[in-house]
Amino acid sequence: YKGLAQSGSWGCFDEFNRIELPVLSVAAQQIAIVLACKKERKPTFVFMDGDIVSMNPEFGIFLTMNPGYAGRQELPENLKINFRTVAMMVPDRQIIIRVKLASCGFQQNVVLARKFFILYKLCEEQLSKQVHYDFGLRNILSCLRTMGGVKRGSPNDTEATIVMRVLRDMNLSKLVDEDEPLFMSLIEDLFPGIQLDKAGYPELEGAIDKECEAFGLQHHPPWVLKLIQLFETQRVRHGFMALGPTGGGKTKCIHVLMKAMTDIGEPHREMRMNPKAITAPQMFGTLDVATNDWTDGIFSTLWRRTHKVKKGEHVWLVLDGPVDTLWIENLNSVLDDNKTLTLANGDRIPMAPDCKIVFEPDNVDNASPATVSRNGMVFMSSSVLDWDPIIKAWLRKRPPQQSEILWNLVESIFPDCYIYVKQSLWPKMKTLECNYVKQMLDLLEGLIPTGEDGTPKNLPKDHLAKIFVFALMWSLGALLELEDRAKMEQFIRKHEANLSMPPLEEGSHDTMFEFYVDDNGAWKHWNTKVEPYIYAKDSIPEYASILVPNVDNVRTDYLMDLIMKQEKAVLLIGEQGTAKTVIIKGYMGKYDPEQHLTKALNFSSATQPITFQR
Repeated sequence: YKGLAQSGSWGCFDEFNRIELPVLSVAAQQIAIVLACKKERKPTFVFMDGDIVSMNPEFGIFLTMNPGYAGRQELPENLKINFRTVAMMVPDRQIIIRVKLASCGFQQNVVLARKFFILYKLCEEQLSKQVHYDFGLRNILSCLRTMGGVKRGSPNDTEATIVMRVLRDMNLSKLVDEDEPLFMSLIEDLFPGIQLDKAGYPELEGAIDKECEAFGLQHHPPWVLKLIQLFETQRVRHGFMALGPTGGGKTKCIHVLMKAMTDIGEPHREMRMNPKAITAPQMFGTLDVATNDWTDGIFSTLWRRTHKVKKGEHVWLVLDGPVDTLWIENLNSVLDDNKTLTLANGDRIPMAPDCKIVFEPDNVDNASPATVSRNGMVFMSSSVLDWDPIIKAWLRKRPPQQSEILWNLVESIFPDCYIYVKQSLWPKMKTLECNYVKQMLDLLEGLIPTGEDGTPKNLPKDHLAKIFVFALMWSLGALLELEDRAKMEQFIRKHEANLSMPPLEEGSHDTMFEFYVDDNGAWKHWNTKVEPYIYAKDSIPEYASILVPNVDNVRTDYLMDLIMKQEKAVLLIGEQGTAKTVIIKGYMGKYDPEQHLTKALNFSSATQPITFQR
């Protein structure tokens, strides 16, 4: 404030109410001194630190703020008195759109601006209310910028076609499944009689095909469409989000796109971090109040590093983890047109020209509208990656004869059974189709024996079919209660796929979940695996450590072993007292302590990431 008063500059303080209250009240006192001097028209004034400062009356102070959501303060009264508040109204967007279209050389700017405006108005009213939707000015401006670029790039297309194509391509990427058909019908009603072809990128698509092969992935058209949408978004935005549930293919999407763009002559690499695992000071840096020493945070260090890359190399800073108000609000100045990171020690680091900032969250429920509007959004729905490409990619690593048998088995029943479980039964935990598929493949991988050289052995068709039934019931049925498991069994037994199910004796209460497949390919009851409990005669065991083997814990132990021997993670869910901890500790106890060390951690609401990392 002292500097502004001396130089006669105008200062604009953006997002002013995000400062903490103690700092705000100090700022209010300083502003009051400077403005009082201006009112009295004195040539000099005494500032808070005792300096006598000369005054240039031309100076002005402006504050901008978004009132009323997380991480925002109410301004103190002594600050409010010094300013005149002006409420900003939503501008008439139609005029803005028309002026921008005219400046890009669109002849029919009046008609097109009206259509553009009406489409966005209808979208706001009729589409479902998702947190990550934004049909505001920032989105409108990025669409208009793209329209200008497309018009210059393809001057032979009609103006209506250009506007329709850009509106479609730039908004389809962020829509959830149920809104897509509605949006398409709205846009077709507004631009009747225009048939759009899809914008093609033959060079990029060729590179994507090649990279999919290299990664061992399937070329799955809906997923490749998401890659193209991500590519289009990154051309017009410097900050964007690949949004969607775990297992939707977000990370692979980013990796394949970067490799493909490197192949077509634009080298790309990424720097990845998880902002949620650290505190905000660890991310942006801390200023020691006593010594005034500055310690850079992880993000600010990576940000400085992006300035040191070779010319022509593009860097993507990937923030992979849940979006949280505590840190994402600090990136507002990075994501808008300022493109500057401001740190607590007064450093202002501009964004490197070849840098992009990418978020990879599951949802944006905690983000403010300010954050959502600053980012390009690509929504990766879980329906993009269904069971088909995941299983095909896994079967490519199997012997051909085995993969054909397994593919026929999966195709015959998995889709129907999954829909039945999803619609008619109540799993104990909400998981996606890809999680069920992954669990089934992990079980198959553990069950199919491998030779000494690590290649899978060829098994007879009947044996494979039984192993598949076992994997199916412990993937789709693993999260079900007993009565739902019985319903699922009835469904599978009645299904036309006619799988080789375990034979049940009449009058017994057994279900197929009481059986497993032995090494010779026969169904055996779990009873046969339960060893008798031998009580130690020479010492009295501690009560809490006694585990009497029964069908349940032998079965859980076996399933855990199938997954753990592949070095994959296991999650046991169940109510208190269902022996989860005892089973895990019992299983861990079998390990050789020379090879594997075990550590148990108790989590509670007070657990901080730092206590866990120590």
